[in-house]
Amino acid sequence: MAWPTQPFPTKPAPLMRQRYTEADASNISPETHQMTLDRIRASPNFGPFPAPSLNETVMFPGFDGGMEWGGGAADPDGIYYVNINEMPWLMQMVETRRADGSPLIPGERDYMLHCGACHGLDKKGNLAAGFPPLIDVGKRKTRAEIEQITRQGGGRMPGYATMGEAKRTAILDYVLKETPPPAAKKEGDASANSNPSYAFGGFRRWLDKEGHPAIKPPWGTLNAVDLNTGEIKWKVVLGEYPELTARGIPPTGTENYGGPVVTAGGLIFIGATADETFRAFDKETGKILWKTKLPFGGNATPSTYMVKGRQYVVISAGGGKSGRPRGGTLVAFALPER
Repeated sequence: MAWPTQPFPTKPAPLMRQRYTEADASNISPETHQMTLDRIRASPNFGPFPAPSLNETVMFPGFDGGMEWGGGAADPDGIYYVNINEMPWLMQMVETRRADGSPLIPGERDYMLHCGACHGLDKKGNLAAGFPPLIDVGKRKTRAEIEQITRQGGGRMPGYATMGEAKRTAILDYVLKETPPPAAKKEGDASANSNPSYAFGGFRRWLDKEGHPAIKPPWGTLNAVDLNTGEIKWKVVLGEYPELTARGIPPTGTENYGGPVVTAGGLIFIGATADETFRAFDKETGKILWKTKLPFGGNATPSTYMVKGRQYVVISAGGGKSGRPRGGTLVAFALPER
């Protein structure tokens, strides 16, 4: 007989937050805190695995949340070491055509994904939440002024400095009604119903205007789980953003891809982070014992081996994840020769 519910593990405890609540709004700056608070109120999170809909939802744990493809490492004592992400994503379904079968106007789909949650799919805004209507916005502001706001932000709106120019232009054309209407579908035209009514809106990380995860840190951690007892032995922040550290913000952790390796000598080696750094941790306490910069991100699991009594550890530093520089280098480290 099938059990009436899915199994709910009681141990170990979750290694990351399972919901994004208002208490998790980013605290990197007052401005970022308010912007993330506004967004979570407009696009709430309903816990893991929410049902997709035409309304934008904060996906948390995210599509790349929790453990990643780098996997973990286990030692013979039954301790499991694994790094995790706490990165929120945005999920939304979008319509692919209108009720009469006509396709969406160019820019309309991207407007739904990037602007609709706050300004409304109908562009009528939400004045109570501080989001103005965009109907006839071209009568109040010039196109250049509107474009500047999309780049730099304004009021409660974050900037979209990294948005592709073709996408930005299409959205502006749509908002300002400078997009020609689609050709009318003729009766009996089979192409009108050739696509599904709805489609997945795409994978979108939720970042603040500085490019950091839009949630209160930590954003990445390294964890030790005692598989004998089911208890979390320790949890430490993994990675940092130097620009935030320079502002006096404690290390936040970063999005991380690539797993750890544990050695019989009591060390955990891991790259993975978005700060191009390779680290060694004490496997008993989680304390950082050593770190060094890599030419590119070490988004791979390290390997360790011994040649003629000398131990080596090597990692592939290819970068390219989390929007970081991309390259291709194998970096090997060794203990000093006797």
